[in-house]
Amino acid sequence: MFLLSASSSFGKYASMPMGWIFMAAIVLIEALVMSYVIRAKRFDTGVMLATTVSNVASAVAGSVISKVINDGWMLVVWFPWVSMVEVDTSNSDSLFEFAIYLVGAFVGTVLIELIINGLLLRRHDYFKSVAVATVISNVISYIVGCTIMYTYSFLFFE
Repeated sequence: MFLLSASSSFGKYASMPMGWIFMAAIVLIEALVMSYVIRAKRFDTGVMLATTVSNVASAVAGSVISKVINDGWMLVVWFPWVSMVEVDTSNSDSLFEFAIYLVGAFVGTVLIELIINGLLLRRHDYFKSVAVATVISNVISYIVGCTIMYTYSFLFFE
């Protein structure tokens, strides 16, 4: 069942139990990185709560934005997960368009999370440290998440 769901869009996958587990793992990765970068602790409740809230907000915003620009299709949550059905890996134009979409999703996610993290953590932390931690945590979660998702999407379903 998991492998079948891995070949579908992230919008469908996100509504399945494995999608929720995957998204929770991504949020946990970001929360742990944020805690470590901002406070040099593995678990800081305030930072982890702020990170969770900002990730949920970015997911909701990403879903709404995606539905608007994709004529009702929910593709972007944290990642624009597609498979060989949506992206032709042998076509450089298709890969370029996908790369632009991926970068746009990343920048949008970071901006939303940065605003929320900055607001929620402003009492105890400098904005610069929150900004650096937000970017670092998102880079790490994107690398881990995209590696996992695209390995399944492109290698196992070609």
